[in-house]
Amino acid sequence: MNLRILIVEDHDDLADALRANLRSEGYQASVASDGRQALAMVRADPPDIIVLDLGIPGLDGLALLARLRAEGYWCPVLILSARDSDSDKVEGFRLGADDYVTKPFRTLELMARVDAMARRVVRERAAASVQQPVAAAPVSAPDASLLTPQQIMGACGLTLRQAEVALLIAAGRSNPEIAERLGISRFTARNHAEQILARLKVESRWQVARALGDAVAAVAGTRGQLG
Repeated sequence: MNLRILIVEDHDDLADALRANLRSEGYQASVASDGRQALAMVRADPPDIIVLDLGIPGLDGLALLARLRAEGYWCPVLILSARDSDSDKVEGFRLGADDYVTKPFRTLELMARVDAMARRVVRERAAASVQQPVAAAPVSAPDASLLTPQQIMGACGLTLRQAEVALLIAAGRSNPEIAERLGISRFTARNHAEQILARLKVESRWQVARALGDAVAAVAGTRGQLG
């Protein structure tokens, strides 16, 4: 598939082995040995996939992940770390990771997970290429943090409660945090989250913010053409 993968790993031997394995599978692979170097590389030439260690110098993995998502870099991220606590995994997913593999790991399993991400990237790009609207002037998607529940309801066909939940998901809140914020049960928060992902036709929570913005922008564009 010739996709570009950035490996963020400060142990040279492991980084070299990962790069060799990925290249043998047909990927273009490069390495950053610390968080600040990785941030600069992504800004200069965004990769298709990132394999991210958490215990890296300069800017640790979770801080790097948060910075990338805040700056609008939404490529899939696979965390590869020796940290195996539930809290680290939950925080990684909350910040926008797509997968989490703990060290030590089996190379075949890691490659299979990377391949699954790669297939998703190719599938999403193919879908985007055939769904491009023929529009004279594209409308920029608004920042999800500036949207109101009423805008979300109209653009996405959600109930008021679902719109409130969707905005909290877009802000990076977990289901327990959403339940506490809205005064609902965790079970209800989870059900709403699942329904929202299905309605927006996205696979991951980190995609919700973009989907909401795109939906509102599409409605605004349609109204502009009609008006």
